Amino acid sequence: MSHRQGLARPDDRDDQADAVEPAEPTRPGRTAYRRGAANPNGSTTSLRADVLGALGVLKVATADQLQRLLRPGAASNKAVRQALRDLALHGLVASDGNTRDRHKTWRLEGAAGLDAAAVVLGMVRSEMGGTARGAGRSGAQHAMAVNETVLAFVRGGTAPGAAGGVGTVWSWSTETEFLLPGGRRKVRPDGVWQAPEIGVPVLMVEVDRSTMAPADVAAKFPRYRELFRTRVRDNDPALADREPADRTVHWWRRAWPGHTRPGYPPVALVVTDAGPLALANRQQAVADLSAGCWRGRGCREVRDDNDDGWREYDDAVPIVATTLELLAARGPLGPVWWRFGRAGWHCLIEALENPNNRAAYDLRQAAREDEEHQVHQELMDSLVCIDCGEVPEEESTWEYGPDGRQVEWTRRPGGRCWPYHEKHQQRQQKEQEAKVQAQLEAARTANAALRPCWTSRGSIGGKEGSELELPERARPDRLECPDCVQARAVKDLGPLVLPAPTKREQVAALVSTPDDPWWEDRLLHAKLYPARGRRV
Repeated sequence: MSHRQGLARPDDRDDQADAVEPAEPTRPGRTAYRRGAANPNGSTTSLRADVLGALGVLKVATADQLQRLLRPGAASNKAVRQALRDLALHGLVASDGNTRDRHKTWRLEGAAGLDAAAVVLGMVRSEMGGTARGAGRSGAQHAMAVNETVLAFVRGGTAPGAAGGVGTVWSWSTETEFLLPGGRRKVRPDGVWQAPEIGVPVLMVEVDRSTMAPADVAAKFPRYRELFRTRVRDNDPALADREPADRTVHWWRRAWPGHTRPGYPPVALVVTDAGPLALANRQQAVADLSAGCWRGRGCREVRDDNDDGWREYDDAVPIVATTLELLAARGPLGPVWWRFGRAGWHCLIEALENPNNRAAYDLRQAAREDEEHQVHQELMDSLVCIDCGEVPEEESTWEYGPDGRQVEWTRRPGGRCWPYHEKHQQRQQKEQEAKVQAQLEAARTANAALRPCWTSRGSIGGKEGSELELPERARPDRLECPDCVQARAVKDLGPLVLPAPTKREQVAALVSTPDDPWWEDRLLHAKLYPARGRRV
């Protein structure tokens, strides 16, 4: 399988001075040029060589396309037409017909034309391909679309502020055939573009005029991958001691060195001859049907629940797509490319970068880890000990409680570290005990000032230190201390009923208030509990 490494024009500019013969004055203010008999149309040698080379690349083109490619600053294509007519007189080029716009199409003529173009391009005759004989009879519509694609790459965008072009027509080859393994099937891209100066060693270009079914267009890409998978023997002396299987290399790496991206050489799909919506749907349909070629292999590295993985593209064909109208308006370096499997529009270099690869995954994972670390650090900062200012490393820790058992303890915002937490707990316990003791002392003092227990004649609050001692002030209607109440309940004596006042006490009460703290209760009990059946 042979393919030229690049197109180099010969340094034949030295004879440009001889292309125009000496001037002969005619009348004042004008200059006439003598036209040689060999080239009666007055074309220059350099322009004829450029036209031959361009037709050797494009196979068939119009004078207008050749003028825009070779002499874009010229006011018209007259000079190119003169060169074509002179070349036709020598039997090197010929015209078969016209385009739909009534532009005459030109091609190389026979072996003489191919040989002449091969000399200009620095190629051998066997690599030149055919002469596209008869293509102009039907208007050469596909060839015209390919030429316009080449023009958009070379000249850049026509819209105001659009990006410029890249390379020249010599950076291209068209209708180049590549044999698939087995030698029976072929892959023939519409164009092969080489631009190593911008980091694109090679780009295969397919121009689709919307005349084929999307499935037929998508079927081309598996053949590209099959072609790119082909490996050949590597003759590098440094690999001489390796096994034969380890001494192979992909053939395209030797044909177009300089590839730095994982995966195979990229393929560009340029669609045209339909409305914007139809072209957008067509690109999406082709992408869906060819996903197995460009999607890559999914990989995962389980780290946490947020692991979304990445894709490897070692066995994938990068495919970028655009419309011819958009390419012509903004140029190949403008944001006109949609990379299959990637959202948005990108310039060519960005579009060729593999989406969602390992590097992108590592960036996402690093961002997630930074975010988690930031959230964790903010939480830890909120758990700073309010007593000593210590910032914990973990939210929860295991500590040994006061009884020697291991307990799980969680720090809270506005809380304390474990040592100060224990001290705080002990301090709160002592404060609580002191509070309880103060309340008890106040209750003892208050109860001692009240009337005593009816039964024991002691404090109505009970004995000091007793488990039943009242911790609060006794109610006004209380008659016995807690110990006596419990003893009465144990003996099942029923409720306490005070003795009724005697007649003598009642008469004395008319004169002065009795000196009896239970006097009112005795009067009440006398009414509530009649004398008959009374048990005191």
